[in-house]
Amino acid sequence: MYRRRMDRRIRELKTCDRLPMRKEIILRAGPSTCWVIRGAFDEVPLAHWTESIPWQQNSIRMYGKTHPEPRLTAWMGPAYRYSSVQWPAAPFTDEMRRFVKEVEVHTETARYFNACLFNQYRNGQDSMGWHRDNEPEINPSCIASVSFGASRDFVIRHRTTKQKWLVHLYHGDLLVMENLQDAYEHALPKRLRVGEPRINLTLRRILSL
Repeated sequence: MYRRRMDRRIRELKTCDRLPMRKEIILRAGPSTCWVIRGAFDEVPLAHWTESIPWQQNSIRMYGKTHPEPRLTAWMGPAYRYSSVQWPAAPFTDEMRRFVKEVEVHTETARYFNACLFNQYRNGQDSMGWHRDNEPEINPSCIASVSFGASRDFVIRHRTTKQKWLVHLYHGDLLVMENLQDAYEHALPKRLRVGEPRINLTLRRILSL
């Protein structure tokens, strides 16, 4: 019953019927742009994702050692691999397709996203280190991230100059990175004072190589 109610709520998020949502530009340099729409999906509760997604904790290999990832993850989309984590193909559910279409209204990329990496940061101890979403099978032209739950800092850093941009992301915020993966990297640092969970849905397009 809960899933049916949430499925109906996501269907009713008629973005095109709302007033236009303002893009907050975080950085713009040549072809690289990062922007945020505040509260684009604040009607969807955190509990929906904690209860409906099959979370797991994977291990990754770094510097010759294996460590548990400091977060929980899940995947929908074509088969995909990063670090030592291998995700088998898992198609979007009907509900997820509807959610993706709502994101694409904002990003103006119809039928673009075909994969989603779900991240659950259980508290401020969980984090994501500096990285780029630059695997060969990822189209870097547009990657969208939707946040739910606790507010957390998202940091972008230029790979050469080391200049940083800090974005405080709140529940329902949509952050979009366009052509950012070559010159920039990003991270979600630990914030020990944060005691509540945050869930992040990162939508991307996986290419057939």
